[in-house]
Order: sequence, then structure tokens, then C-alpha cells
Amino acid sequence: MFLDKEKLTEQCRKMGAFSSLKALQVLNALSHAASPASITELAEVTGLSASTIHRILQELVETGYARKNEERRYALGFEAMAFGMRMKTSDFLVKAAQDEMRRLNDLSRETVHLISLDNYQGIYIAKLDAQNQVGLRSQIGWNLPLYCTGGGKAILANQTNEWIQTYLMNEPRKRFTDYTYTEAAALTRELDRIREQGYALDNREHHTDIICVAAPIFTAEGKALCSISVSAPDYRFPVEKAVGLSGEVIASAAAVTRKLQES
Repeated sequence: MFLDKEKLTEQCRKMGAFSSLKALQVLNALSHAASPASITELAEVTGLSASTIHRILQELVETGYARKNEERRYALGFEAMAFGMRMKTSDFLVKAAQDEMRRLNDLSRETVHLISLDNYQGIYIAKLDAQNQVGLRSQIGWNLPLYCTGGGKAILANQTNEWIQTYLMNEPRKRFTDYTYTEAAALTRELDRIREQGYALDNREHHTDIICVAAPIFTAEGKALCSISVSAPDYRFPVEKAVGLSGEVIASAAAVTRKLQES
């Protein structure tokens, strides 16, 4: 049932000395399970009581870190897998994307971002500043909304339908500008359009004077957890110019994807 059960049991025994690590014990056990596990099986390997595991699993399922099947057995959820992939790929992703970020920066002379999925938000993990006097104030480590930014929408559009529906039901959508998509139906149509054309535009949806074009990057596991984008003030980067650059952005995203999938 569990891969390397003896080692897993020892890990859980050590974590058991810390009350704050009980949820991590359960996640650790699920990550070692060769197939979905029952509460009884999880209790055996973690040393936690069935009632404690049941409570923790309810919270993990609700937040997407675990999932339950029809037989009431549990496995890692998308959020836990995404977290693990982010930890694994974040450093390598930046290195894999450096050449393409530099290429887009030289081509456009504008700000280039590398963005990763961070729960229901995006996060800047790399940035090349514009080669113009006026740039953008974004910083590595800052979060950004998925629904109204180019890099965020490129990631959001390429999640599973189930993930998107959960996102639409649970994530508040603030209106930043007159162009922000806040209605679920309108945003869904926009995501369909992004998937069809292969790139996303932020047409002053997050900031009143910023245009962005972005494309998704897929990890070795085929997950769209990242995107690459070019952003600039609208007075020198109108929508027409952004659309004209979309083919280059798509090509850069594809080049980074190949590096990740060949690694």
C-alpha cells in the first residue's frame, strides 16, 4: 500500500513529537501511498487516531490538498501536487526561462515577467526590467490576481474545468478598472478565447495604463503552472503591438516548455 513503509513510519514518528505537524504527517503519508488510502491505513502508518485523521482530511479535501473517491479513500489533491511541482521546478524554471526572457526583453525592450501559480493567485518569480526609462513597479515575490492579468489568465485558462469552476466559485473578483472581468460568464468566455488563440492579453484590466501579452508554460507533468509575459505602459505598447508580439511570446513559452519536458 505505502512505498517504503518503514521509512515513512519513522518520519511520521519524528513529526508526531510536534502537534503542529499532524496535517503534514497525513500529507506525507498520502504522498507515499501507491493508491488511495483509507483512514484506517493512514492511522496505522502515522500513529494518529482515526478521528484526528478524519478531521484533518476534511480540511485538506475542502482546500484541495487531498481528494476523496467514492470508496471513501484518499489521495493527494491538485493543490498538494502543484505545491510539490512548484518546489521542484521553481529554481530550474527560472534557469530554463532565462534565455527566452532575455530574447523577449531585447526584442520588445519592455518588462518581461515569469509567473508561477501560487494557490489561487500568481506570483512573480523572475523579472527583466524594461530597456526604457519608464518601467513597471512589480517585484519578484509579489502576488498578482489570475483573472485580470495577462500572465495570470494564461495560467488560469489552462487548468482543468473542475479547477476553474472551483476557482470561480471561491475566489473574489475585485473590479480594478472598467475593463476588469468580474462576471463568471464573461471571464469563462475570455478563458475559452485564450485557450483557442494560445495567448492571453491584459488590456488595462489590472492597471488603467498597462498592457500585457502572455503565454502558458507547461511543466514536465503537463501542468500549466507558469507563464511568460511582456508588459508595458499603453502609450508605447498598445493592444495592436501586444497582439503583434504574441507569436514571439508563444514561441518563447514553447521553448521553455520543451526544456522542462526534456529535463
